[in-house]
Amino acid sequence: TFSYSLTLIGEETRVMISPNVTMVTIMDNTALTIGFDLIQYAVNESRSNVTFYMSILGGAIIEGTSVEVMFSTKDGTAHAGQDYIQTSQLLTFNQSTTNIPVSVGIINNGYYEDDISFQTNLALQSAAGYERFVTLSPATATATIIDDINGVTIGFGQTGYSFFENQRYAHVTVSVLQGQLKKSVAIPFRTIRGTAVGPDDYAVTDIILVFNASTPNITVYIALVDDGLAEDDESFAAQFYAVTPSGL
Repeated sequence: TFSYSLTLIGEETRVMISPNVTMVTIMDNTALTIGFDLIQYAVNESRSNVTFYMSILGGAIIEGTSVEVMFSTKDGTAHAGQDYIQTSQLLTFNQSTTNIPVSVGIINNGYYEDDISFQTNLALQSAAGYERFVTLSPATATATIIDDINGVTIGFGQTGYSFFENQRYAHVTVSVLQGQLKKSVAIPFRTIRGTAVGPDDYAVTDIILVFNASTPNITVYIALVDDGLAEDDESFAAQFYAVTPSGL
């Protein structure tokens, strides 16, 4: 603390300096970093949303100022409106708000499909006059939507079929009975002997059926052997098993 006297022309008076102290803050203009807490997120398709977290990862925002960052989504193998909800949100960081979550809605489309993903990005909007000192890193994150939908049912069109021996072929149909396919599904199909025995009564069949969005129904023709003998009605079974998504 100090004081001094100042003589004014024409009169003499004492001038006091008060307050005589002020604080000068030197701001660290390279330390503010804002970004995603994680760069990889995963969510089951049956969940309603996935939540991303953005934080001030380095440095601090000056009191009374704020930094605005735009959060947005971008298509990858997942598409907005079909697999997730397109989202854009302005995030405002300040001294009291250093971590902000954003939820993106997931669309359960009921398809049987590969795991798919979309991207999220951060873009600086404003930073109270010191934009060039703000770093966004990491500024990109990826969300993978894991297909955990079991809504596709494939089965025989009927529980039983009957054909005359001289009709040459028994034809059975296998169909997607429920849900929709977006990727191929391979199903082994085979005949199993009963009172009818292959190859004496029918052609032994062991094939692979491949279903996809454009082929939801497959009819299998099994050759019958007309032996010309008078005999009781006979039967054999047809079976499919071991559902295998292609590409897995």
